[in-house]
Amino acid sequence: MSRKKIVLKKMTVAMLVMTIVLLPILSCFGDTTNVRQKTQVTVLSWWDPSSDSLRQLKAAFEAENPDMTIRYIQIGSGYAQKVLTMIAGGGTMPDVIMLAMDKIPIFAEKGAILKLDKYITEAYKKSLYPVVLKAVTYNGSVYAVPRDVTSKVMYLNKKMFDAAHIPYPNENWTWNDFRRIAKKLTIPGKQWGFYFPKYNDGFYHFLIQNGGGLVTPDGKSSLLGKPETIEALHFLQDMIIRDKSVPTESQAKQFGPDDTAPFVAGRVAMVVGSLSSSVAFRKNNVEFVIRPLPRGKKRLSVAFVNAWAIPKGAKNPNISWKVLRFFSSKKGQQIVLNTYMGLPASKDVDVSQFLKERPDHKYLIEALQYSEPFPTPLYGVDFFSVIEKEFELMWLGQRSVEDAVKAVEKVAADILAGRK
Repeated sequence: MSRKKIVLKKMTVAMLVMTIVLLPILSCFGDTTNVRQKTQVTVLSWWDPSSDSLRQLKAAFEAENPDMTIRYIQIGSGYAQKVLTMIAGGGTMPDVIMLAMDKIPIFAEKGAILKLDKYITEAYKKSLYPVVLKAVTYNGSVYAVPRDVTSKVMYLNKKMFDAAHIPYPNENWTWNDFRRIAKKLTIPGKQWGFYFPKYNDGFYHFLIQNGGGLVTPDGKSSLLGKPETIEALHFLQDMIIRDKSVPTESQAKQFGPDDTAPFVAGRVAMVVGSLSSSVAFRKNNVEFVIRPLPRGKKRLSVAFVNAWAIPKGAKNPNISWKVLRFFSSKKGQQIVLNTYMGLPASKDVDVSQFLKERPDHKYLIEALQYSEPFPTPLYGVDFFSVIEKEFELMWLGQRSVEDAVKAVEKVAADILAGRK
């Protein structure tokens, strides 16, 4: 049998298996017909439909659209690939799908989601934080609307700072201030001043604050070889190896698999996090203080956007758009904030109660003004995987920054061009 036939046979088998897996899900969608005289709109997501956020969005939407009802369908692990397979297979589609921003380019490139340009007004664009609009735009067209946005800030373990009699830094602290404080809060073998997970979005903010990065805006070339990127990587490696103020991954994971586990355990004094981090800390009765990220050569933060999109094959895109429009509207985004689903993507949302709860919540909101979206090149999954693999020994001090970067740069162009 020829190699081509073998490949086709394997693809056919894979599609068959995925179809069998997805059949129970597909059967849930119906055909957007009337349920008790109401038009049913199916919304596909990886979230539990019983979550407070989704329930409130559904109730508010149906109150404004009494002739319509939302039905949530949940897909767990392997969400993105299952949805892509479902769309490729045709058949009855959901009306709306939840989508993470890093999946927008590949869904758009494959024609799996619809362009929204005909629905999007200039007034709507102006209501969004610029970082959000960038995140839902691909090749000049808008393909999704925001579910919520996540900015990054620094969380300080209040108990650890107070025990060491170290003042909380002010909002203008620098990398030098940060490194000095991390050293002071480190007790060898017992606790560390700072922790960051060793995957790409765990350290990307340091790269861009120093004028470096991971990949060019067009997603075609690596930025790891820039002197500014290498300098930032040295700064982080030195905190682990020379200062010993940052634990290795094996040291951090002894407190639990979650990235916040060392902080919750009271063994790490500072960690970068988002709004969801504060929810986890409160559940674990951890007292914390929020500050903006320490300033590098530039004041920058990183934001991640979760979104809603209309899948190819949706029966009535105009009905789908009604849901997208409401979920991303001022009213919908107010629900997002009030239920701590995330930060609102709209600048028009009232954040006064959010700030009243904790004055230092302001740093989460302010960061949206100077945030950049995490890069989402078309072949980013493969590229970022290579970075993590080649950097493993670097973070342990068993490989130089320069050698680790060279190993990635050697294959970067082919990976980012989709040739590997």
